[in-house]
Amino acid sequence: MKPASRKNAIIHDWPRAGNFRRSIRFEFSLYVSLVVLALMLVTGWVMTDMYVSKTSEQVINEALVRVRSYSNTAGKLIISSENPDALLLNNLLKRLTEDYPDAYWAGIAAKDGVILAHTDIKKVIASEKLTPIESDRIVGLLADGEALNVRGDTINLMVPVTESGIQVGTLAMASSTHRIKMARSESIKTVVGITLLMMLIGIPATMLVLNRKLRPVSVITDHLKKVSVDNISLEIPVKSRNELGYLAKTLGVMGRRLNQAQKDMLERERMNRELEIAREIQANLLPNQNPTGDSFEIACFYRSAREVGGDYYDFIEFDDENLGIIVADVSGKSLPGMLVMLLTRDIIKSVSRHTIEPARLLTRVNAELGENVRKGMFVTMFYGVLNRATGELQFASAGHNPLVRFHADRTGHELIKTRGYPLGMVSSKQFADRIEQTRINLSAGDWVIQFTDGVNEAKNANSEEFGMDRFTGILESGRNLSPNEVTEKVVTGIDNFVEGSSQFDDITLLALKWSGLLVGNSDTKQRVATSVG
Repeated sequence: MKPASRKNAIIHDWPRAGNFRRSIRFEFSLYVSLVVLALMLVTGWVMTDMYVSKTSEQVINEALVRVRSYSNTAGKLIISSENPDALLLNNLLKRLTEDYPDAYWAGIAAKDGVILAHTDIKKVIASEKLTPIESDRIVGLLADGEALNVRGDTINLMVPVTESGIQVGTLAMASSTHRIKMARSESIKTVVGITLLMMLIGIPATMLVLNRKLRPVSVITDHLKKVSVDNISLEIPVKSRNELGYLAKTLGVMGRRLNQAQKDMLERERMNRELEIAREIQANLLPNQNPTGDSFEIACFYRSAREVGGDYYDFIEFDDENLGIIVADVSGKSLPGMLVMLLTRDIIKSVSRHTIEPARLLTRVNAELGENVRKGMFVTMFYGVLNRATGELQFASAGHNPLVRFHADRTGHELIKTRGYPLGMVSSKQFADRIEQTRINLSAGDWVIQFTDGVNEAKNANSEEFGMDRFTGILESGRNLSPNEVTEKVVTGIDNFVEGSSQFDDITLLALKWSGLLVGNSDTKQRVATSVG
């Protein structure tokens, strides 16, 4: 993605402050206040219920005590004569109602239920029976034979009238629930009053305190709303020692790192674009097609370990008869390696106009390259000249890998290594004193293979190298194939060996198969010590 497109995407994804106008301070304060209010109402309801229950128990217990105390006297009056004295019983009930002002009425009935005395004399005259009541479940208040229930605003209770342990009648009373209702009313008023007080004073005070405590949230939000995509500055003046202070401090660090990351990203994108351009340049510098001839066939393979690499191969068409072959490996990788490779290529093109001899050419390249590369950078190079007519191959090596040769008329292979320092490593005199040039004659069916370290030093996940044995074994098994097939076979073998591990080094492979016929001994090999001035 281009920087402009990426920046537009970031701006498009950046949250708009106008979409987030609600205040978390207000929301949090409101939610807390509502929760506190709800808790107060629930607590008030529970406390009211407990208070009313306690008051009800007290009122009922008080009524029971009164009725029980009068039932003892009533028992004596009922058995004091052959017929109970209604007047005395009525007086007893009158004292009971006077002693317990909440009583609506009271009555005494014989054992068979016929009313003997009642505050309503009509019931006595009519000889009505006392209606039994269905008792409520009131644990711990009632004794055996007693009954009690609450219906509407009335408390109905009955206790047995006994004498000498024998029930002789029943004393009943109906009283008001007025005190219970008053207790409920007073409790509700208290809860409502406290709730209103909380709403008028407590909730505003709570909101004020929460707003003050949550003010850093607004400070953080205000700073975030002012953040620019181009400069993500999050230096927020919140000094609290709580989580909000930690958040502000962390956002400040994140802002600085995001700014740096954005700069690094843009720099990486710039470098990637430059590397892409460099890769295209390098691809255009490598030969578009390999040289061809009736007597030979050449195939090449190149793959860099990074975007661009330091390996290099090339061909120089000196004339119709002589073909220059170059395979080189720069010590550095990526862009520095490529730059040294480009410099080396230009020097070779220039020097090759004046000499064709491999040792002499490499010596002159070393002299010029040594003046233009920094210390520690060097280039290993194989340089050979193939005679298209005779199959003679003259070559020299500047510290490069040996040339691999397969003879058509024998099994096995031959590694041909010549002396020489890498280019750019030593002085011109040291280089010229050591460089060695060799000549071989190729027979029909012979192979020569040149390569860089990325082939034999390829590593798998266990850091095990591909090695020369695997390499030459694949070459041996493919000697009846075409050069293109052989290079593909080698590359496939390397890829299968590393099993997806990152490529360690640039890979360059050149395979030449000679098919022409030569006169004379094809095994002739002569080492020529070339003196270079």
